[in-house]
Amino acid sequence: MRKRQKDAILISFFKEKEKYEKLAEYIVSLIGDDPSAPKESLHTIKYRIKDKIRLIEKIDEENKKPENKAAAITQKNFQKKIEDLLGIRLICLRLSDIDRVKTYLELLADEKILRFIREPDHKRSFILPVDPGKTIPEGLDLRYSGYSSIHYQVELGENSGADDELKGLQVEFQLRTILEEAWGEIDHKYRYVFSRRGDDLPDYIHTGFYSLSAYLQAAALQAEHICRQAEAHRLAKTRKVKSKVVQVPVQETITPAFPVLLKKTFGFKPTVRTLTYLEKRFMESGYTGLPQDIFKKIFTNERLLEFKAIFIEVVNHEPFENNSKKNIDVINAVNFILSIETQGKRVAKEGLKSVLIRKKKRSRW
Repeated sequence: MRKRQKDAILISFFKEKEKYEKLAEYIVSLIGDDPSAPKESLHTIKYRIKDKIRLIEKIDEENKKPENKAAAITQKNFQKKIEDLLGIRLICLRLSDIDRVKTYLELLADEKILRFIREPDHKRSFILPVDPGKTIPEGLDLRYSGYSSIHYQVELGENSGADDELKGLQVEFQLRTILEEAWGEIDHKYRYVFSRRGDDLPDYIHTGFYSLSAYLQAAALQAEHICRQAEAHRLAKTRKVKSKVVQVPVQETITPAFPVLLKKTFGFKPTVRTLTYLEKRFMESGYTGLPQDIFKKIFTNERLLEFKAIFIEVVNHEPFENNSKKNIDVINAVNFILSIETQGKRVAKEGLKSVLIRKKKRSRW
């Protein structure tokens, strides 16, 4: 690439870089502030904006490919052509956490908070072809599977509530486990980067990286297995304790009337993502059957007015006004009322104020 072309791309990149920073912070806070996000399944969320040197290298690599000669990457189109200018990595502890986070991202897309530019891409899956709940069969092939993660190419959707300047910018999500992250970071720094710079590593070093990948594949499966064992032990212990006291039979899920009651109370039907979270919250609080009379007893007009008054005091406008935020408002209202039931009115009020102040500081309303 000629110096003038390179400089033009870099100048344009520097001008746009602040937008990508804002986009990254917006998405991280979107997930971090969302009560319905599967936080128990997310170990870390981190992002990076492509380095200027690597950006030019990648453009040169792409422009040298025969299929790209007729449509070279330039100052005008590099933001569309280079899809990973911004990368956000979602790191899970366990293999089973991956499915929970995948479902959450799909629900965000269903609600048009995110938009998938294309279907998720499974990059040479690190995950073994065995159910994580089963032991590793004898003779299973654990050969090297290479760099691994699930990649999503996304942009913000029409219901994201973000500034217009952030909409239309592409971002690459990478979803992986912490063991995949460990392997990827080591492999990238000591094999990929060295090879890219022209250092011809001997075969025994490549073989060592392949072996490390196999060990971590087995470790990922074993980690899932022992985590399930720990959960099963805890559940069995809990059931044993509960069996010593008289229990009122409860249903496994919320009654079908639940969405109807919420719509009648708040004036609209919450999304599937919100309903899933609220069902979980009610079950945690012991209201698994949720008869209509219990719902009416909990959600009194007095409590709803208290929620509304605190909301207006902190946020300076009425709840449920903003279509892109009304599901979060429902979650806050329900958590406030359940907190009154379990912790008392004083704690509930201070807890709600704390949540709203934090969100306001992050410009979430």
